[in-house]
Amino acid sequence: MVSGPLMSDGNPSTELRLSWRQWVAGLLDPASRRPGARLVRMVNIAFIITGLIGVLLASDAGVIPEEGVLVGGPLAAFMIEYLVRLWIIPDMWAAHGDPAGRLRLRWMLSARGLVDLSGAVLIPVAWIVGVSVANAEMLGVLWVFKLARYSPGLAVLWRVIQLEAEPLIGVLFAFLVVLLCAAVLAYLLEGQAQPAVFGTVSKSLWWTIVTLTTTGYGDVTPVTVPGRMLAGLVMMCGILVFSLWAGILATGFSQEMRRRAFLKTWDLVARVPLFQNVGAAVIADVAQRLRACEVGSGSVVVRRGDIGDCMYFIVSGDIEIQAASDVIFRLKDGDFFGEMALITGTRRRATAVALKSSQLLILDIADFRDLAARHPDLAAAIRSEAERRMGKAHESYE
Repeated sequence: MVSGPLMSDGNPSTELRLSWRQWVAGLLDPASRRPGARLVRMVNIAFIITGLIGVLLASDAGVIPEEGVLVGGPLAAFMIEYLVRLWIIPDMWAAHGDPAGRLRLRWMLSARGLVDLSGAVLIPVAWIVGVSVANAEMLGVLWVFKLARYSPGLAVLWRVIQLEAEPLIGVLFAFLVVLLCAAVLAYLLEGQAQPAVFGTVSKSLWWTIVTLTTTGYGDVTPVTVPGRMLAGLVMMCGILVFSLWAGILATGFSQEMRRRAFLKTWDLVARVPLFQNVGAAVIADVAQRLRACEVGSGSVVVRRGDIGDCMYFIVSGDIEIQAASDVIFRLKDGDFFGEMALITGTRRRATAVALKSSQLLILDIADFRDLAARHPDLAAAIRSEAERRMGKAHESYE
């Protein structure tokens, strides 16, 4: 039998090796919530920050008298990390289904693999070819890219850039057109008046870049009236170009965050038993309206007498309901509460307290009424469960 990335040949030593590799893969997974994985992340980030501080101070011999003091430790750690990641990648990328050798090669050529490789070998290679220790340590600035592994926001931004590549490139082309045309016009209008700074198109490019980016150092300025008119036009074009870039990125970032929030909410909604048999269309409609919320142990979610403006679905946790008649009952995963105030329009009749950390989904009263109109079966199920619970509470009280 041909063994795949997660398969063994039945040999006990192979099974032990795979189990160790899977355990290490869990520790180095950036998304893992295991206590050991969190500690590994904190240690790795500490190495990155220490190494970057060493890079910043490497050129100042008065601060660090001995070269490589702050850089040597992180460098050794990153070398070991690279080899370990190369070893565990068949378990990290097991879902691809390719052989272990091909998975390792794909990882080595990926962006993260190249970042890890450069962080591990560039400084030693620079030392070998004769670069001074202080100058070679400057290559450690590339370690800052290793932080991207632990920053979901950077991953979102990179995805936005990939999705919006076409309009971003279109604006970049417009920027280059304005840049070149403005440089040529600046040369024609100011070349004779200021030959030292506008005497060639290449010299005019510096002024054009500074003006188009609205930086305006002031070291080079037009003196002729046409040149100043050109400067005003270039400034307005620069504002327009960078506004377009900012607008594209902001819109794409907002859409990506909404998409991720929708997918997260979809997963949470699908885990609630009430929604498991209503169909994908209803789940999609509900997921767009629900908001995820986490409450800590002992938190009061709703209080008796408050105005009921929303209801709650329990994804995970333990909620205790303290009714007006002192009847106490507990709700578990998949239950919901707070619906009676929305159905009857009265104030809260009970207090809800989280007995442990709980993950909830919140449905606003306006969205509840809209869903009731759109999906009568769903509203009927909520009302039926509410009536059953009220009857059970009365029986317990009697």
